[in-house]
Amino acid sequence: MARVLITAFEPMPGATAEASADAARILAETWHGSAEIVHRDLEPAYKEAARRLRASVAKHLPDVVIVVATAPGTDAVTVERLAVNLDDAAIPDAFGAQPVDVPVVEGAAAALWSTLPAKEIVAALSARGLPARLSLNAGSGLANHVFYVMQRELAEWGVPSGLVQIPATPEMGAPGTALPAEVLAEALRTVVDTVMGEQSEAELEPELDEEDESEATQPFLMPITAPIPGDTPEFGLPVMEAPAPEPEPEPESEPDEVAEPAPASAWSPTSGEMPAVDRSAPDPEADAGKADEPAAAGDEAPAYRHPTWDEIISGTRTDS
Repeated sequence: MARVLITAFEPMPGATAEASADAARILAETWHGSAEIVHRDLEPAYKEAARRLRASVAKHLPDVVIVVATAPGTDAVTVERLAVNLDDAAIPDAFGAQPVDVPVVEGAAAALWSTLPAKEIVAALSARGLPARLSLNAGSGLANHVFYVMQRELAEWGVPSGLVQIPATPEMGAPGTALPAEVLAEALRTVVDTVMGEQSEAELEPELDEEDESEATQPFLMPITAPIPGDTPEFGLPVMEAPAPEPEPEPESEPDEVAEPAPASAWSPTSGEMPAVDRSAPDPEADAGKADEPAAAGDEAPAYRHPTWDEIISGTRTDS
């Protein structure tokens, strides 16, 4: 799981609120993304803030580091592009230190670039209706000091890192634009989503599982070589069946002459045919009851009998 380290600043001595700390805390408490959010507050002092930042990076080994600072008087979320190697404080820090015209790191580069996708972040914020803009550099105060130390420490890590400055909250009582901490937390959520290449939950759309989708669409990718049998038409659209044509009346045919039956061929053992049986012969069973009755003279009909094997073999039949 990717880990995002977000650092903010604690309130200055005597202050009742700090926009960066409040917004970062709300983001950490309401975060439901795939990455892990680690929130750490830095003391508003030059040396101590740099020390805490180094310790947090070494402890958590984050994949992204974002420093959030409050810029009273600004009217938009500002993504800084350059960290300047210069401390020129307008006000003292929490310990009373106020460096003037001194480098952050002696002998180091004059400026270091942010490695956050600055333009993409501004575009994403603007798309959500949040005021946002790019800034060339973060000035020369405490936020720039921490920004420069971070970019120098992470130069060889290849970890995206940078500084985002936000307007004050109404609780701070600062002059100029003020936005609720909840709105600023949503702005930070958009920043993290953009850096991680993700979409917020409100923008996510349901997607079909690739495996299920491929299986579901497989039949439609197969070429159709013949119409589908059944009631389904070739193009899958319902159509009405055409009415069956009425049968044409057949012409009346003249009665055919009754053909005389062909004479039965003589039976022989080599003909391969069984002799025809006269079905009109009286049923032996039906006549069994009449066997005892005397037959009238001249009306007695010879009873039918089957040929014997000798008669079949010899081809002759003897009737007695």
